[in-house]
Amino acid sequence: MIDFDKITFSNNYMFNTVMTRKELCRKCLERILGKNITDISIPDSEKWIGPSIAAKSIRLDIYCEDEDTMYNIELQNGASPNLPKRSRYYQSLMDIDDLGEGEDYLQLRNSIVIFICTFDPYEMDRHIYTFENRCIQDDTIKLEDGTTKIFLNTKGTMNDVPLPLKLFLDYIDNGTVTDELTKQIDDAVIDIRKDKRWRKRIMTLDQYAKEQAELKKDDWIAEGVKQGIEQGQALATDRMNILISKLLEANRTDELAASSKDPELQKKLFEEFGLL
Repeated sequence: MIDFDKITFSNNYMFNTVMTRKELCRKCLERILGKNITDISIPDSEKWIGPSIAAKSIRLDIYCEDEDTMYNIELQNGASPNLPKRSRYYQSLMDIDDLGEGEDYLQLRNSIVIFICTFDPYEMDRHIYTFENRCIQDDTIKLEDGTTKIFLNTKGTMNDVPLPLKLFLDYIDNGTVTDELTKQIDDAVIDIRKDKRWRKRIMTLDQYAKEQAELKKDDWIAEGVKQGIEQGQALATDRMNILISKLLEANRTDELAASSKDPELQKKLFEEFGLL
């Protein structure tokens, strides 16, 4: 049974719902980027981008844009080694979605991909890690391709960000209201908790996720048994169960589902988690 009163802003469902509120999303972006943003489009939750039938499609937690910049904000609760390349892929598909046939490359808008992590992705105690493309021989020279990737760490300890951003990250980490923005977010969280339609939707999504996880677990165990004929049934089943657990812990259920039908992806995941 879901205890709705304990669902916080750090819950993916809640985060996505709160961030679809345009003004709150705009203020959060201003807080993260440390600059004024006059206006943004209505935030799109779970925006789907699929370049072709054969290519891997994606769903962005929160997508919005202004006149010259595309923004993608992701909440990442589970540690995952694929974040750097995932951010690269997200950014590349955002570009494909932005540029139409026959348009000049100069018409590409800036893109900023933001991962709000409830863990330290680089284990250096920083609150923020910002990446841009620069010249290796002279790091003062920027490529000026308009791309930025930001990884935020809610558990940072260094004095490396302005106080408003630290308070925002602390709120995500522990739910403590300390300023006007965190109060507005918290008020939205409390308001959304009471929404019967939202509760029903979350219960449906939660039940569906559990059912799919069980189905995929059965599929993976069956696949493990098949591989066990050649490599040892017990070893293959254990390896499969470990991978399932790691993917579920990292909230990577989309990859869990896809890998059951994609041997190459399955092999890559085994390699990624050191299970080969």
